[in-house]
Amino acid sequence: MAEILNVVLPVFLILGVGFIVGKYLPVDSKSVSNLAIYVFSPALFFYSVSTSEMDLADLGRIVLFAFALFLLFALFIFVAGKLLGWDQAYQNTLMLASGFPNAGNYGLPIILFAFGEEGVAIGIIYLVMQSLLMNSAGVYYASNHSEMLKKAILLTVVRMPGFIAILLALGLKIFAIPVPGAIENATGLLGQAAIPLMLMLLGITLASIQLKSVIRFIGTATLFKLVAFPVLAFLLLLVIYPADALESKVLLVAAATPTAATTTLLAIKFGMNPDMVSSAMFVSTVVSVITIPVLLVIL
Repeated sequence: MAEILNVVLPVFLILGVGFIVGKYLPVDSKSVSNLAIYVFSPALFFYSVSTSEMDLADLGRIVLFAFALFLLFALFIFVAGKLLGWDQAYQNTLMLASGFPNAGNYGLPIILFAFGEEGVAIGIIYLVMQSLLMNSAGVYYASNHSEMLKKAILLTVVRMPGFIAILLALGLKIFAIPVPGAIENATGLLGQAAIPLMLMLLGITLASIQLKSVIRFIGTATLFKLVAFPVLAFLLLLVIYPADALESKVLLVAAATPTAATTTLLAIKFGMNPDMVSSAMFVSTVVSVITIPVLLVIL
């Protein structure tokens, strides 16, 4: 337990620094968000994909899992929305706040501790798929509340730098085209700054949030992300992998992580209730200090 806390606590320290900055310095979160979306995050995605050792057979099953789980959860949100009378904007916000796990800066360290380097290799492939989903479906949900035409939303998705970076890196991997050393080193350096920048931005955003106005939403999003999402993942993994397979354990832990920080960037950029999304991300991260260790004990 102490070692797991040593992995999680640095996240809260960086969040705290961002919170203090947001309280006492005149920082424009929109500018910081754009910097993360257009520079640091695409570099991280490109570097992670281009330097990872991907087996196409393993990739295929993990891709199947990632997309099938997302579609199942999207259907779950849709049915819940119909039954409970949620409007489209509320459903889209809930998808942002509970449909995208933090499989990277939160999930990978825990996977390394629990399953070693072999588990990390699996986790990286899932992270790539989550990045692809966040930079496509995530953009769709973040922008679909506006009066944009469906064609305009599609153009927004394919123009996102993160989406382009992932497709470019995948193309280079598939055709075995080496990345020049200078580009690899540059994207590696920029990518290292992406995670702390996103956590800082979350802290800055939290500094101006009135939590009382979104308590019900936060509770729903946290329950969906830390309970409903992993349960759906568990059921789906029973179909794809043997119950005791390493892939099954790693992917379940990755799916059970709290809300991804990237969703806050998208919510800020497109004006999709960023206070609600960032609050849900923060609370789900806090609660996961309990749920993740419990899951690891079970596994």
